[in-house]
Amino acid sequence: MMRSPAAAFALAIWMLGSGILTAQPRSWIFFTDQGDRPGVPALSEAALARRARAGLQPGPTDRPLAAPYLDSLRALGIQPHRQSRWFNAVSAALTPEQALRVQALPFVRSVEPVRGYGSAAGAEGECPDGSPDDAYWRQLQMIGADVLHRNGYTGRGVRVAVFDNGFVKVDSLAAFRHLFEEGRILATRDYVSSQESVFDPCIHCRHGSQVFSILAANWPGRLTGAAPGASFILLRTENDSSETRQEEDNWVAAAEFADSLGADIFSTSLGYLSFDNGDPGYSRSDLDGQTALITRAADLAAAKGILVVNSAGNEGTRGLVAPADGDSVLAIGAVDACGELAAFSSRGPAADGRIKPDLAAMGEQTFFVGIDGTVRRGNGTSYACPLISGLAACLKQAHPQATAWQLAEALRRSADRFTSPGNSYGYGIPDGARAFRLLAGRDPAIPGLPEPPAAAARFDPEAGFLEPFAQDAVLIFPNPAPGSFRVLLPPGEAGGFGIRVVDLLGRTVDAQQIPEGRGYHVRLTGPFRPGLYAVQVLEPESGALRYQAKVMVE
Repeated sequence: MMRSPAAAFALAIWMLGSGILTAQPRSWIFFTDQGDRPGVPALSEAALARRARAGLQPGPTDRPLAAPYLDSLRALGIQPHRQSRWFNAVSAALTPEQALRVQALPFVRSVEPVRGYGSAAGAEGECPDGSPDDAYWRQLQMIGADVLHRNGYTGRGVRVAVFDNGFVKVDSLAAFRHLFEEGRILATRDYVSSQESVFDPCIHCRHGSQVFSILAANWPGRLTGAAPGASFILLRTENDSSETRQEEDNWVAAAEFADSLGADIFSTSLGYLSFDNGDPGYSRSDLDGQTALITRAADLAAAKGILVVNSAGNEGTRGLVAPADGDSVLAIGAVDACGELAAFSSRGPAADGRIKPDLAAMGEQTFFVGIDGTVRRGNGTSYACPLISGLAACLKQAHPQATAWQLAEALRRSADRFTSPGNSYGYGIPDGARAFRLLAGRDPAIPGLPEPPAAAARFDPEAGFLEPFAQDAVLIFPNPAPGSFRVLLPPGEAGGFGIRVVDLLGRTVDAQQIPEGRGYHVRLTGPFRPGLYAVQVLEPESGALRYQAKVMVE
């Protein structure tokens, strides 16, 4: 398809305005069709198995690019920098003359600039750890990850790809020793400096190490990550030297690489938006889930059966960063240790009105391991993101047949604001124990969920609760409740028990005796005045307190 002289002139004018006539930054070259692409997918057995579990078949986007198209570019003296199977495109540094000649090739659809990115989802700051050694458990307890850990679910067998600016000293710090001793660093790749090692890219590239410790550390008495049993693919995609028109294609290339290795989850604490030197970057209206290339790539990953977890950004009321706007991306906001929204946490909605962020976790004064080998604390949605990706890995271990969509849906439905979501907290703070039971089919069903694996039957809710009762053995929904609500007990509680609802003054406001054989699903209609209540489940004969949970009536 030949380009008109007007189109060629417009391309030259764009290059002049973008500084390309002097700097030669990279451009995307998008092909018009699939051409003569090989028939064999560029995927590992693990990647093919993940697609099979999700009911997906390999397609054209899983095969290498057409060799004749690449040869034609090389004949023009153009050396592709990255090749994207997903977008049927390559990136390359082009002179103005080359750009015009490429635009005229019959198999080239368009030539577009490679976007840069900013680390908007990075840390707001850090401070030395001045809290008790075990205080870090708060960030795990808040999302119920401790419950899953106590039941033996730490992400074992799950592949998590981590995208960041490097992983300085991860190969030498005690907190990560278990990963190397057990061979659970599956691969590393540096897309900034094109080397294999990501452990010494630059001494100031500490962000990735800190984020990774929240996800993967196993340092008894000091810090435990959200999924210390998982296996990891470590990918350096961010260049910290500046925030100019950089390599957005790094993220795309890393995503395709991680997909080919069978990654189950992407954990990416990066954000793309505005850049240095007057580069316009992405506008707020571009964050509609369909415009930013990084967002489209993240949604493509999700379409291939990968759960993509991304920090929402640290822009506060100014809004999201890409790819958090993706409709298939779990965007994670930040709260403090009390569950209150952090002031810096990016608010939604997406430009098309969708609720964002999706979930929230502790991202204010979060505990992590610094590159000096000490436990420190810092702020940022970057630190909330690995808590949720780690929680998802634990759930994936417990329910290996669950698809990425089912994991995401269970996390949303388990969250404390699921019935009243908004654009600050999203659906709220998820609960690992509740998400586990949703995936096991013990709570309201998620469409398309397969039968729970045998491991689900061994789950012990009481293992995660210390005083005084196994409170989350009882599920109340909706919670907060509009006036009436339902109570679900664990399977095996066939009836004959009593239920009592008590207000904050200890007064009984409702009491029922559930007949034998009635089951474990009970609806309480009240009426209840707005306020906080305790729902108590009593032993059938003695009337002793067996379970207790809280409900907020609005």
